[in-house]
Parts: sequence; structure tokens; C-alpha cells
Amino acid sequence: MNLTHHAYYFEGPTELLPAVEAQARKDLGFPKNSPDVHVQLFEKFGIDESRALITKAAFKATAGKALYIVATASIQSEAQQALLKLLEEPSMGTVLIFIVPHGSLLPTVRSRCLPFPFDGEAFVSNKEAKEFLKASPKERSEQIAEMLEEEEGTRERAREFLNALERDLRAAFGKKGAARAELARGMEDIGLFRSYLGDRAPSLKMMLEHLAATLPKF
Repeated sequence: MNLTHHAYYFEGPTELLPAVEAQARKDLGFPKNSPDVHVQLFEKFGIDESRALITKAAFKATAGKALYIVATASIQSEAQQALLKLLEEPSMGTVLIFIVPHGSLLPTVRSRCLPFPFDGEAFVSNKEAKEFLKASPKERSEQIAEMLEEEEGTRERAREFLNALERDLRAAFGKKGAARAELARGMEDIGLFRSYLGDRAPSLKMMLEHLAATLPKF
């Protein structure tokens, strides 16, 4: 793998930040303690965080190149719009990588970036998703209630959970004897529900309960 572009995005959970960082460092040749590698993790990336990144990325790198990795559970549209100039005209030698939730990037931002060629996602799984798929409908409902009990960060936890379910369903789809019709419908439902997460007040319980009742047990 060779990172030749100046800006990349990776759609996935923020828990993959260490793996993405390690892969990017290796590919770009940055040593472990390089002062030109800047890694930040946010619950929410807003306009203030965007402006701070723009200011920081304007500084000249000590070794002639710099790496900025931003991982966030939520990214605002205004923040993305503010980044457009940086994505169009970055400082020479600067590489930007954004780890964001699935479907959260504006088309104008996405078009200025390349997908980050992360090769470790296949080995990452979500324990909750695996337990959910093995559970009975009653156990699934209990798991959903527990997941939604804490209000803060619920939407992003639900997004990561849906992403993990989708990965497991996709993996199961290729296995011999799989209930492919049910798995395909499940993946379609997940894609639809994930798009609803951007609404002002999505009914997380209703969406997850639907999956609890319809996804095959395996």
C-alpha cells in the first residue's frame, strides 16, 4: 500500500484509530515519536475543532511532511464545509486522514478525499453484535434496552452497532447454506436505518427492535 494522495477518509468506528494510525505511520515512514504526527479523537467534531485543525495544519512540518489523523463519532456539516479549502490546498507534504461514521461525509468532502485502504477491518468485530445475532428475540430486546439506557452518545453507539451487524451479516452471506434472502433484507434494513440516524430524533428503539425480530439467528 502506498499513500500518495493528500486526504483520505475511513468510515468505521473510532476504536479503529490505533490500527489506522499504525498503518499510516508505517506506509509514510513516520517513527513512533515523530512530532509531525498529530492524532486526535473526538466525540463530536464541530466548527471550532475544524478551525483548530486548519490552523494547526498550516504550520510547517519539521521533516517536510506531516500526518494528521482525526477520528470522530460525529462530524457536523458546518465543520466539513470549513475544511474544504484545506482539502483543496493543503500544505506541501501534509496527509490528512478522517475516521468518521458511515454515511456522514458531505459529497463535496468525499469527492476531495480517497478511501483509506485499511486492511485490518476484516479482523475487527463487535462483541455486542455477535452476541445479538446469537440471541433469542427476548434476549435481543433486553440487550437493546441496556444499550439505550444511557442517553449520552446513544446515537453513535447505535451507529457503530449497526456497522458491526452489517459486517457480520456480510461475512455470513458468503458462507454455504446461509439464509441469503434474510441476510440481504437485513443488510438493506441496516443501510436504511443508518440513514435515519442523521434525523433530529430517530426512533432508535423501534429500528433496533425491528432488527431483533427479523434478523436470522446464527
